[in-house]
Amino acid sequence: MNYKILLVLVCLTTIPALAHAQDSRDSTTTRKWYAPDAVTLQFAGNIGMFAIAPSYSLAHDKLNLELFYGYVPKFDAEEALHIGTFRVVYKPFQKVPLKNRFSVTPLRVSLGLSYYFRSQFSTNWSNAYPTNDYYWWTSSLRVTGGLGPAINYELPHNTTFRELSLYGNIDTYDLIVTSAIKDPTLNAWDIVNFGVGLRASFR
Repeated sequence: MNYKILLVLVCLTTIPALAHAQDSRDSTTTRKWYAPDAVTLQFAGNIGMFAIAPSYSLAHDKLNLELFYGYVPKFDAEEALHIGTFRVVYKPFQKVPLKNRFSVTPLRVSLGLSYYFRSQFSTNWSNAYPTNDYYWWTSSLRVTGGLGPAINYELPHNTTFRELSLYGNIDTYDLIVTSAIKDPTLNAWDIVNFGVGLRASFR
């Protein structure tokens, strides 16, 4: 699948929510089932240097489903990376209200599956690799996970957005965790990285 197709799909799923938010100024029409409840922007965190996703809320916002398009500039590599990630975010605790429309979400736990759109990556290894030993994974798929808090700010007078949530994550992924188990010289700081993001909830 071409990464441009993925980008178009992300944009198309975000547009209906924007249109609904725009229409809500003059209408009380219920949000369409396919329209996202929010849009999420993230920097770093194993899903791309920059990533954007439509976000859906379930179970009174205890669960969020997100489909990210992530981008990594090529820097010293031969080409840039394009990453698609489906992520589930679980918020086990209720928000803690603060002053001046602020609140804190104590914990967000995320689990995701990423696919790398690049010719060098494959979903299957050829017979040249000993898959029963070191090369047990596929190079195009990664399982990611993370956790961290968020601070939220309500926007009662904004006609498009209802709330902004700034979150931080400590993230890791399957391959590096497995490497740490096999290599005792790796410590916790070697297998984690940090991401920061902004989730804007639509009205």
